[in-house]
Amino acid sequence: MDAANVRHEVVEQVIMRANRAREDSDFTYFFSMLLAGEALAKTIVLGLVAAIIDDKDRNRYRLEHQLVRADGIGEWSRVLEDAVTGPSSQFLLAEAREEQTELTRGCKQGDWQYEAVREIKAALDVLGIEAEDLTVKSDLKRWFRLFATLRNKTRGHGATKSDVAGSASVHLERSILLIYRNFRLFRRQWAHLHRNISGKYRVSAMTPSSEDFAEAKKSTGLQIPDGVYVSFGSMRSVRLMQSDPELQDFFFANGGLGGKKFEMLSYYSDDKMAGDGTAYLVPPGQLPPSETEGPGELAVKGNCFSNAPELPRDYVPRVALEQDLLVLLEDQKRPMVTLLGRGGIGKTSLALKVLESIYAQQRYTSVVWFSARDVDLQLSGPKSVRPRVLTPEDMAQLYASLVLPASKIAEKGFNSRAFLEQQLQAADLGPCLFVFDNFETTSNPVEMYNWIDSFIRLPNKALVTTRLREFKGDYPIEVRGMSDPEARALITQTASALGVSGLLTEDYTAELISHSEGHPYVIKILLGEVSKERKLTSIPHLVAGTDDILTALFERTYAALSPCSQRAFLTLAAWNSAVPRIALEAVLVRSTKERSEVERGVESLLQYSMAEVHQAPKDGQEFIALPLVASVFGKKKLNISPSRASIQADVELLQMLGPSKRDDVTLGLAKKMERFIGNIARKVENGASYADYAPIIEMICRAYNPAWLIVARWHMEQRTPDGYVAARAELERFLENDPPADQAAEAWHLLGHTCFQLGDALGEVHAYVERAQLSDVPFYDLSNTAHSLINYVRDRAEEIEREHKRELATRLLEVMNLRRDEAGPVDLSRMAWLAIHCGNESVAREYVQFGMAMDPDNHHLYKLGQRLGINTREA
Repeated sequence: MDAANVRHEVVEQVIMRANRAREDSDFTYFFSMLLAGEALAKTIVLGLVAAIIDDKDRNRYRLEHQLVRADGIGEWSRVLEDAVTGPSSQFLLAEAREEQTELTRGCKQGDWQYEAVREIKAALDVLGIEAEDLTVKSDLKRWFRLFATLRNKTRGHGATKSDVAGSASVHLERSILLIYRNFRLFRRQWAHLHRNISGKYRVSAMTPSSEDFAEAKKSTGLQIPDGVYVSFGSMRSVRLMQSDPELQDFFFANGGLGGKKFEMLSYYSDDKMAGDGTAYLVPPGQLPPSETEGPGELAVKGNCFSNAPELPRDYVPRVALEQDLLVLLEDQKRPMVTLLGRGGIGKTSLALKVLESIYAQQRYTSVVWFSARDVDLQLSGPKSVRPRVLTPEDMAQLYASLVLPASKIAEKGFNSRAFLEQQLQAADLGPCLFVFDNFETTSNPVEMYNWIDSFIRLPNKALVTTRLREFKGDYPIEVRGMSDPEARALITQTASALGVSGLLTEDYTAELISHSEGHPYVIKILLGEVSKERKLTSIPHLVAGTDDILTALFERTYAALSPCSQRAFLTLAAWNSAVPRIALEAVLVRSTKERSEVERGVESLLQYSMAEVHQAPKDGQEFIALPLVASVFGKKKLNISPSRASIQADVELLQMLGPSKRDDVTLGLAKKMERFIGNIARKVENGASYADYAPIIEMICRAYNPAWLIVARWHMEQRTPDGYVAARAELERFLENDPPADQAAEAWHLLGHTCFQLGDALGEVHAYVERAQLSDVPFYDLSNTAHSLINYVRDRAEEIEREHKRELATRLLEVMNLRRDEAGPVDLSRMAWLAIHCGNESVAREYVQFGMAMDPDNHHLYKLGQRLGINTREA
């Protein structure tokens, strides 16, 4: 792609804003170009950070950890230096070396990099701002330092005179366009990916071409988070930039991490939103090794050499599983064996126990242990640790260090990966058992498995422990909860160690086993809570207070589930009852219109032990339920799910069947479910159109109001004019029935989006103003709504009656004024405009003066002050 064809939605938006500002004044144009430069700089930094591979020392995480806390563009410049010339640069993808070279190469006059730096230096000179001198040769990194100086001396901490702003703008514009039109990163393919309920992704191209993302459009096996991606030969997530499938706006991390949120800012609209900071709470730097990493050398253990760690001293025998695994490892049939189960279920300990038997035999001469564990589940809670291996290269280097002298490894031309590949086929030490622990945390488990499977040959074997199993060709052993005797033995041992044996009763022990489903780590944690309280406490209450434990046990597995599987999990979590499987699938099919995906999704819940299945003794019907711990985790996820209202509607439909106990499922319930749900399921399966069963859906919606949201969402997913028309009617029917505030907020938001798609700007503004009346709406949403209303009045003044305009502005301003202490300078400028539209310029002046006291250089307030006759310099 040549420079003439460069088009990147992020930069195009901010340039379009600057071009509009040019018609206003030189002062406004200059500050709009500053915003464009900041968006350009952050896009480059985030693109380069995305090209850093995830290494065991967490270099990419360290840089992103800095960015969510960065309070100025200068810190972004330092992150860029680290990414292209600092410690992180050695982990840049080979495909990103072109960008690295363009940023770091010394360039002379006539080179576009040099000219871009020269132009921004000229802008600084025009403004009389001192900055580092431009040498005979300059790299492009200097541009980011100079831009930080320009930003801090003008928009951030200084005043700019109007008479020089125009001249500076010309140089700044040339500088920005030189980078935009020539830098390699903007000629790469960018896209926003959104996973549909079918499991396929909607690819919204941010650049003219998006062929590199074709796999996401077709594959249902791809499992990556929604968000912005850039292609460096492979799709790389740009984690600190957010948008939506329509690409209406782009939000960048803007510092301010507090609690579990950080600020995200749009340079196109000045709107703000909150980013999820929970992923950036762990301090950067090298974490301690895992307690199951194992020693760094092979030691003699019985008849073998091994680097495996020792068996935990508190291990409770699980005889049946131990025997099954030992038989598989001893035979000469299956080269790949997998231990599959939930986190903390005992897979690693089981493997270590069986290795003790392996050491006593002569089947293998060596056992090599590779640990990818990144969290140790300790009695005090989960602790982040450094994985020993993440990639094939890490494994190869570890293996070479175990079996070869350092001098051999240092020889020119030695290739550790090729060496390991040869050893997987025929190890020099003799038959070898390769153990890969916590396989799901490796850099790409499916590719890693295929790589191992391609080279492993009998008599060598590979044993994999994992929470997830996205690969085929292995022989799996599923590790579930402990049997009753095993769980009792663990409870007795742990209670004795904690000094709470005297507190336990038979009833409490039985309840503990039942609620934990025999999960050994959950049993230990709950007994630890009893030890803290020094009394027997309600087990559901104890579980509810262990957020970090729930995250450690379930988060990774939940994130790997398909959208259909997540939907089924949240539906089960919303109702504490066993649900007939056929009813669950039928309701989900009605909502998603993806029968095959629903069936696979429910099966995945069972495969990953996120749910359990019980068969009714009378009619053989399967009933599915969540264990207590999984249910508590699911409720927490449901609280933040954007699909919560529609899920609750599904649950209300299921509740019409009545609650079901696992040991008391009646034949009548099965027949009732078959009559009520089966007909709809068969119609969907046979390809009936929506019109064929619309009367049934309407009946359900009339009885259970939240179901209107489900139907509306379905119509909106069609993304057709007819679909949006139907969705608007359904959302209006839902809102007529006075739903709870949180559901109403969602419905008004959806209605606003629907009106936007239909070109009904007034309806869109009206919906968002209605949503603004609800108490739990974030203040930035109020401000964004004010911005939309102001733009509508400006662009379509002739289409709206004066009294209607005044009414909308008054209602919104009343709500914002009650929360004025939450407003920033931009928010106050919007409140001032609302006051003007209400015909109250005196109030508008108060907002402007209050805002300028907070930020005297805010150009929005500056313009308003001039309009309202306020002396902006004195204000």
